[in-house]
Amino acid sequence: MNSIPMVGDKMGQTQNSDREKLIFVLKYAFPEMDELLPLRFNLLNTVKFNQPIGRRILSTTMGYTERVVRRECDILKDNHLIDYYPDGMRITQKGEDVLASLTDIFYQVNGINELEVEISEKLKIKKVIVGSVGLHDAHVSLNEIGYEAAKYLSTLINSKSIIGLTGGSSIEKVITGYKAEWTQFDHNDIMVVPARGGLGNKNEYQANTLAEILSNKLGAKYQMLYTQDNLSKATIEELKNEPNIKRILEYIDKLDVLLFGIGRADVMATRRVLDADEIEGILEKGAVAESFGYYFNKDGEIVHEISTIGIDLDKFKALKDVIAVAGGIDKAESIIAISKLNPNLVLVTDEQTAKKINELL
Repeated sequence: MNSIPMVGDKMGQTQNSDREKLIFVLKYAFPEMDELLPLRFNLLNTVKFNQPIGRRILSTTMGYTERVVRRECDILKDNHLIDYYPDGMRITQKGEDVLASLTDIFYQVNGINELEVEISEKLKIKKVIVGSVGLHDAHVSLNEIGYEAAKYLSTLINSKSIIGLTGGSSIEKVITGYKAEWTQFDHNDIMVVPARGGLGNKNEYQANTLAEILSNKLGAKYQMLYTQDNLSKATIEELKNEPNIKRILEYIDKLDVLLFGIGRADVMATRRVLDADEIEGILEKGAVAESFGYYFNKDGEIVHEISTIGIDLDKFKALKDVIAVAGGIDKAESIIAISKLNPNLVLVTDEQTAKKINELL
């Protein structure tokens, strides 16, 4: 995690060494920790990202019996880490603090820090953040990686940043998880823009919607791109002369930070409502990933391109601050392919996907 001191910091090395010794002793003196640590860690995490939540739903979400959940939640409540309310359980501030420290320990016990470094070196990218550990529920996991991506995004923003983002469920979780108090400026000229046109039917996942929500949290300005993502080349060229779209494309050309999701080639081709023959042709060419209207094979090579409006591949490759958010082992190949396009990429994913990526590399 970001709180781990850097190698080369002697004090940090000492603290790490002391912590590792403590963990080593605890694991042997209290062997039940191997079972209880992930259980209580996951309980706190699940409550945090689903609060308020009742015991029955918590039990179903986590896959434990209600008896086990009741027992463990009572222990957490007795220690003031969660509270019970008529509409469900909520994590307390003490619980938040304990969870942050517990996450640090959990990452070390499970070797997640080493996994992050190993994958970033294999992919040859700037950084990997494993934002969901020990969680197998896809919904909870996506919430957590969104939250971790949001925290990292906040470290990149200054008072003059131009931020671009795509749509999708992963990016929606980032924007939902972003806390307004993370980024406070007396005055700012921040601009948030959609990096591509609309895709799909869910308004809450559209880049326009997410750009507006993020701008409100930042106290920033934003632009809307009122057009579909996949259009004919002739239509795109005509639209580029429209003043509003021309202005947004100029902002996109000046992006400081890009936040985007990664899609599987087959899923995205279907979402774009391509005809069956075209989809079959794309997949026969070995396409495993799609981003910005380009379909890539496992080596990150373009095998198919469709006309879209928004950020282009050359701009993407030139960006110095770019965050990809993607979870699910079914996206492992897609993530590997997209990671070959820009060495400045920061990937935020979950533990299961990270392990699958490591296995494939």
